[in-house]
Amino acid sequence: MLKYIFLLSFNIFAMTLQEAYNNATSFEDYDKYIILDSNIIYTGGLGIFEGDIYIDCNGATIDLQEGNGIWLYADDAYPSSLVIEHCTITNSLYYGLSFGGTSIGMVRNCNVVDTNYGVKLYDQSNVSIINSIFYSNNSVGLAMWTEEPTLHTSYSLFWENEDDCMENCPGWGSIWTQLELDPGTGIIYENPKFIDINSYNFNLEGSSPCINSGSPDIIDEDGSISDIGAYITSNNSCANQGDINNDSLINVLDITLGVCVILNNSLELCNAECGLDMNSDGQYNVLDIIAIIDIIINS
Repeated sequence: MLKYIFLLSFNIFAMTLQEAYNNATSFEDYDKYIILDSNIIYTGGLGIFEGDIYIDCNGATIDLQEGNGIWLYADDAYPSSLVIEHCTITNSLYYGLSFGGTSIGMVRNCNVVDTNYGVKLYDQSNVSIINSIFYSNNSVGLAMWTEEPTLHTSYSLFWENEDDCMENCPGWGSIWTQLELDPGTGIIYENPKFIDINSYNFNLEGSSPCINSGSPDIIDEDGSISDIGAYITSNNSCANQGDINNDSLINVLDITLGVCVILNNSLELCNAECGLDMNSDGQYNVLDIIAIIDIIINS
């Protein structure tokens, strides 16, 4: 049994974001429909200059390895748009996301961490940002060059950026001025309380101000108001930790349900009553199963 459980361990692999883009196909209205694997760290940036692109990271991390980030440029001859969600974009000396020309963007439930300029807008770009975190960016979390871009920002958090939101006004050369975001649209300036950014664990602690603070128009899988950031923090909890079927007993049935949840990434599909996150790291994996086994052995 233990040998079988250890085979479920999630190894962290690496591949480039460009490879994921190249391998993607079209779907619905998108020319490239990209679904990333949460257990893979994707490396490097991506240039988009034509077509409608969708990227769902499923909580995966994009490590830019101190290079350029994801950029999008469009004009009348080559229109382009990008919808990107549930991504953590980190480790760039330049920018995390950049929109130029007449490009259109939607950034939803993303973390932009430890870049230079988190998100940059140029020219006549039109970008909406919602339920996202800007954390520890070296120059500016959210930067607009001139007054020409159109920006809609709501239900997002800014913390420990050199500057949170800045605009390079026309006629002022390199002088930047503060870009004010309406606090009435859910803008938060507090520590998001990531679990451990040094190990790429961008899940939220239970006391995070991001939990249930996102757009009320978006409902998470547990029925609560959406969270801010790339990960959903479930409100489901058991009376006893490890009691996956909530029957007041911790036994082999809970192990079986836990394995089912890990394989299918779904509590509902496995008829599991509540969470199995034994170490509160925001993930279901073999470490949680080992913790349940330890309870059974020592009880």
